[in-house]
Amino acid sequence: MRLSARATVAAAAALTLGVLGLGGARGASAATAVHWGPARTATVHPGVTVTIAGVSCIAGFVFTDGYRAFVAVPGSCAGVDDGKPTDGCKAAQVPYGLKVTVQGARYKGRVAYSSYTEMQLRGATGANKCANNALVLIRLNDRDIKRTNPSIPSPTGGPTGVATSPATPAQATSYVNGAATPSELMETTAAGWAHTVYVGPVFTADQLGSPVLTQAGRAIGMATLVPQLNGGPVTVSNLAKEIAFLQTVRGFHRVHLARGTLAFHSA
Repeated sequence: MRLSARATVAAAAALTLGVLGLGGARGASAATAVHWGPARTATVHPGVTVTIAGVSCIAGFVFTDGYRAFVAVPGSCAGVDDGKPTDGCKAAQVPYGLKVTVQGARYKGRVAYSSYTEMQLRGATGANKCANNALVLIRLNDRDIKRTNPSIPSPTGGPTGVATSPATPAQATSYVNGAATPSELMETTAAGWAHTVYVGPVFTADQLGSPVLTQAGRAIGMATLVPQLNGGPVTVSNLAKEIAFLQTVRGFHRVHLARGTLAFHSA
């Protein structure tokens, strides 16, 4: 357990959400439309470090509804599972509204969405979904949107969209430790909710969230589970399924992956 003080209940998280209005669209409708900063100078982008209650991981992607901007991290970054297999329909998560440090941002972000929390609020079941629906969104302060760009840093670029059902086996591109890394998409498991990806001989918990893309630049997902054996593959949750669930939650119907403004180049 990375931080025992993180234990919380879903009901408290729901109350926090209602009070702060972080998940709803009401605040979005009055906001200014998103205008990304230039990719060459943006300080918030996929690959930056996100720290939640003392635990650090990687922002895999940027999301938006056209008004709000979010960075995405895996559930392990906001929970207690340390990147090991867990039941997201039961696992504790930090509460909505918690302030978060995002590398490159001038202001604190806030936890706005957790698939674990939402599944618990619904009483969701199903082993595959509970184990792999692991998306957390950190809402960026509106004043930091001008410092944000959804592109994976040059020369990688992208994402160009979302990969719904990527073929396996296949070559892939991961962005790990600040560099594009040739990877292998080995297989799809858990009824399409998870992918087994080999990203290299060394992968540690603080690299959870690293984005994985097809060779066409479409987002497969983020690394959500560390290798179960030293030097083994990581587990990547299927981003398309995570987004489909996200868009069923009130206030997030229009939130989607933001495509990069830079052309994609595979590793």
